[in-house]
Amino acid sequence: MKTWKHKILPTVLAGTLMVTFGTAVSAKENNHGQGHGNDHKGKGKGNAYPIKVADFSDLQKHWAEATVKIMVDKSIIKGYPDHTFRPNKPVTQLEALTMVINLLTQNKDLLTAGDDYTGKDVPEWAQHAVKLALINHIVDDKDFQPNKPATRMFVIKLLVNALGSEFDESSDDALYFGDISTLSSDDKAYLSFALLQSLVEGYGDKTFKPNKPVTRAEMAVFVNRLLGKFGNVDLGNHVKGTIAKIDKADEELTIGSKTYEVADDAVVKLDGKSSSFDSLDVGMKIELVLKNNKIQTIYAYTTDEEVAFKVEKISDGKKADAFQEAVKTGSRLSNSTPDLSAETLSISLNGKAFASIDLAGIDGSEDDGEEAAAELEAAIGDALDDNSRVNVSYEDDRFVFETDNSPTDVVPSIKFTGSALDKLGLDTSVDKGSLKNASVAESWNITVKSDATSASTYAVKVKDDHINETVTVTIDDNDTAKEIAEKIADALQENEEIDSAYDLEVKDEVIMLTAKDSGEDLDVEIGITKK
Repeated sequence: MKTWKHKILPTVLAGTLMVTFGTAVSAKENNHGQGHGNDHKGKGKGNAYPIKVADFSDLQKHWAEATVKIMVDKSIIKGYPDHTFRPNKPVTQLEALTMVINLLTQNKDLLTAGDDYTGKDVPEWAQHAVKLALINHIVDDKDFQPNKPATRMFVIKLLVNALGSEFDESSDDALYFGDISTLSSDDKAYLSFALLQSLVEGYGDKTFKPNKPVTRAEMAVFVNRLLGKFGNVDLGNHVKGTIAKIDKADEELTIGSKTYEVADDAVVKLDGKSSSFDSLDVGMKIELVLKNNKIQTIYAYTTDEEVAFKVEKISDGKKADAFQEAVKTGSRLSNSTPDLSAETLSISLNGKAFASIDLAGIDGSEDDGEEAAAELEAAIGDALDDNSRVNVSYEDDRFVFETDNSPTDVVPSIKFTGSALDKLGLDTSVDKGSLKNASVAESWNITVKSDATSASTYAVKVKDDHINETVTVTIDDNDTAKEIAEKIADALQENEEIDSAYDLEVKDEVIMLTAKDSGEDLDVEIGITKK
């Protein structure tokens, strides 16, 4: 195993705490798909689709919404020309690398002398970014496969290398995950260091899932954590740091040693919620967006780390069209991943013409079925020119294909043809969803979004037209999100009023409450507060 020591590189770490980053490629070079999502075809060079964060139609109430907005504000990642962000789309290694370079690049801080990158799998617009990454040891040429999905292990190596660190001997006592026995000693060293630096976290079931593809939303979170390692960062119109002083009379904030004036119409967000300038305190972590040298937007975060919850309504209890997407499940396959590179596969949705799916890159070298499913989903998205219409997963050695976001006035259907059907366990029949008038029970999800960092007590309130009940839940230090969800579920079920009115289901970190009376709008309110 290896121990980590600081590497002397002309990176951002070698300068003062106040540093300035440029972009990895100029606007002239900035073609489509450079890790920003601008992969719209046939429009020539340049970013012709400047999408505002507020315009993203698929980001509202998403768990990573606040972080994605910050990354978009910083021009580290962008949206698509159809006003979507596609948070659940896996990123390729090239896209992940480009996002990291977008954060780091400034020619006077990064080494630039070296041969241009001429890899055949990298488009011209991205070759400069890849060149910088190779010269500055952000990525190793032998590990770099531009069009492969970026796994959690690949991204960790990018982040650690971006910090400018190298390793020699140490122990791996801190690595408690049950699914990393096949990792090399170097990989474990990267993982150990990333955990110590809080660049990454494991899952509640004590796994790390090193080969799991990283989505665009997850990549935004990873890059944001990397940015946080540089202290107070001045990115021209963006500043990140800790509030050192507040002058409420003159409405000024001091971050590090620099003071900024707050604009009269400034927007304040505290822990992702609308707030006011008076709610800010010294010591809070903060990110600022400047305009005309004045603070226009403030993203502030409390330093007291608490368990994060998300409460959302799933159905409203009214009589409505009950909509079900089309789901096509393959027959059981062997544990090996399929080689589809020489096979053909076409897909038809809702009776439309078949679209041919490019399977050349799915050659059986994937680490597991989950990675193969992610590549299939991306290939289908390319074939349909719509990455949000079909989801692919791998469950119990079966591939599952499911339509998504279908219009509710159309009964969705899905059909496949081609020589790859046998290897995927599919058939040529049409699978259909459903559209019918039915009574829907009001239901809510409570999602526990983080593990506990200290012992604490929470009050969970459930109120509707018939009941008004509050239960108390005690959480222990280091309880996982899954354990917290189970404790909340137990407390809710032990309450006779809640138990008689709602069916309850727990799956990992999510608790679903469904009213036993369907077809009734109960005007439910669910709240969780720390006592």
